Amino acid sequence: MKETGIYHYEKEEAEKQKDNGRNFPLCSDGAFRSLRCGEWRWAKRADCKDRTGGKGRGRDRNGTIGNDGDAGGYVGRGGGCIGGGCRVCGCQRTGWECEFGDWGKRSSHRDARETLSGENQALLWRHTAQVMAVYQLPDMELGVGVWGKDTLDAGEMAENCFAVADVDQDGREELLVRWTTTTTAGSLEVVYDYNPVSGELKNEFCAYPLLTYYDNGVIKAGWSHNQVPPAEFWPCTFYQFEPEENSYVEIGSLRAWDDIGEEWDFPTERDVDGDGTVYEMVKAGEEYSDYDSDYEGFQFNQADVDEWLGGFMEGAQEIPLVYYPMKHESFADFTPAYLRMLAAEAGKERTDTASDLGLFILNEEYFLDVAQTLLSEKYGVVMEQPDPAFEEWTVGSKDGKELFSFEALNAGHIGYKGERFEDVTIFGIYPGMRVDSAWEKLQAYGFYASSYAEVENCLITGEGFGNISIWFSAEDNVVTDITVGPYCAFAG
Repeated sequence: MKETGIYHYEKEEAEKQKDNGRNFPLCSDGAFRSLRCGEWRWAKRADCKDRTGGKGRGRDRNGTIGNDGDAGGYVGRGGGCIGGGCRVCGCQRTGWECEFGDWGKRSSHRDARETLSGENQALLWRHTAQVMAVYQLPDMELGVGVWGKDTLDAGEMAENCFAVADVDQDGREELLVRWTTTTTAGSLEVVYDYNPVSGELKNEFCAYPLLTYYDNGVIKAGWSHNQVPPAEFWPCTFYQFEPEENSYVEIGSLRAWDDIGEEWDFPTERDVDGDGTVYEMVKAGEEYSDYDSDYEGFQFNQADVDEWLGGFMEGAQEIPLVYYPMKHESFADFTPAYLRMLAAEAGKERTDTASDLGLFILNEEYFLDVAQTLLSEKYGVVMEQPDPAFEEWTVGSKDGKELFSFEALNAGHIGYKGERFEDVTIFGIYPGMRVDSAWEKLQAYGFYASSYAEVENCLITGEGFGNISIWFSAEDNVVTDITVGPYCAFAG
């Protein structure tokens, strides 16, 4: 069974694909595996406990492996051969019960967000949100506005869109970004492959946004303009994905010439089938014919075109895609989901995560209140507002020493200064830690140096919505003061 953006192979389909030469490696107990983030799709043996979902173990949203459970032959989220539970978020509930899940057994999924793997959440977090924030892709800047405007309002931005689907058929989803709120020359659609090892995107293909994707790895790219001679058929170029190069190579182009009367001297003698149309087929590397050559390349008829297309398109089916508008609602869940995934991985070796104030930003809507409550009830920290005229400012003290601060402005900030207090941390760091160790800790949670920073130790998880910023001061290579809060592209 095939669905937009993700594939599910049951027994007959898996056997068929295997017979067709598709690479479906087997686990020790004979389960077919798709080439998608290490996820196991169909269990050949229902008792494959370590590789399949027959009696596999699922993961909860924090990545913790749960108890054995019957998953009905389907598996949990990627990252290893662990079966069971919801395919999408990895919890132990079935896709019918989990609000995030869909097991792939329905005829259509509710939302593309429910079928994205963890790596593609990462992809969308870093790059689709980045487009909205700064109008910039990883390898190019985007034209903004037809009349040279340097900003787009929300409605204009939503005219651009994105999709996530395995269009090159290599077994993992690509990111497709379609940008049209600019001149015709600046309009584009780009296909990015995500490298889960490097965490970077690779530009596989970019062209005018009139693209059709096929399940044999071919793209039909319509031209931005219908060049002369005149024809109803829109000219296009075909490209084939080459796995070894991880990019598309040109096959050739096709354009037509219709008999529209005396205005154009149509070459009737070349119209062998008499349908009033002749075609030019230009293979990669060949030159197009032009006016000076009397358009001599237009010498092919429909049968010739069918034969040529059949050589690389026979049996190919168009891949149905769902494009989502570039607005916050389309990917609001991606950043928090990705950051929580990183936090779960970074916290595997930690025993003090319950007192990590930074994690409250990821998991709690009212993180300032939650942090203050924890410090007050567990550690006896006294909360007070030193300035009655500034109710948004709260400080936390212990034994008369001010250690924490809370600012309920600009989405909220938490401050931590002076010295380490008990086992309290912010994303694993604390005053008194060496600077290099602090950077190492923060990088594990997805932080990197901000290019817009006005201070030395300023890190962010990204520039799109839902990200986090943290900055700290240091003396003698030792952290002294820390401030953390939701990132704002305008306020920092």
